[in-house]
Amino acid sequence: MIPNILTTVRLIIIPFFAYFMLIGENFWISAVLFLLSGVTDVVDGWIARKYNMITDVGSVYDPLVDKLMQITSVVCLSIKGVIPVWIICVVAVKEISMIIVGIVLYIKKIVVHSNWYGKAATVIFYMVISALILFPAIGETLKTTLLAMLVIVLVLTAMGYLVKIAGSNSSELYKRKT
Repeated sequence: MIPNILTTVRLIIIPFFAYFMLIGENFWISAVLFLLSGVTDVVDGWIARKYNMITDVGSVYDPLVDKLMQITSVVCLSIKGVIPVWIICVVAVKEISMIIVGIVLYIKKIVVHSNWYGKAATVIFYMVISALILFPAIGETLKTTLLAMLVIVLVLTAMGYLVKIAGSNSSELYKRKT
């Protein structure tokens, strides 16, 4: 299906993104690849919903690839000295936790679909990271403000999903796989 093909394209983009981030000081190619990844994420989700191409595999595969790109981007920015290492820890703990919870729920034949605050967090993540890729020498005050905003959004989003998962067994929240 087309959405899963686009997700695979995003997966293939990740090592190229990392390569261009780490080999030089011109991050424009990395920025284009990062933004292409974000655009294909939006497009594959739109196609899947509009043409009823949502699959259980895609419901796990798509967020997994998103999380891999997010972790890769902060690792590369940290290696280049643009962001502090502790940001990797925040992003990695949040994203790896979400991957583990997603796998456990998938095994239990439960799929938790994305919601507005997850989508908003992804948009904010892409905006902040894109700004840091394009303008790595941004002033410390602005960088700190952007990173603080990012951390707050990531923590709130993770808490929102955990509350959603832990606080309800309503069939409205979960789509049982067949």
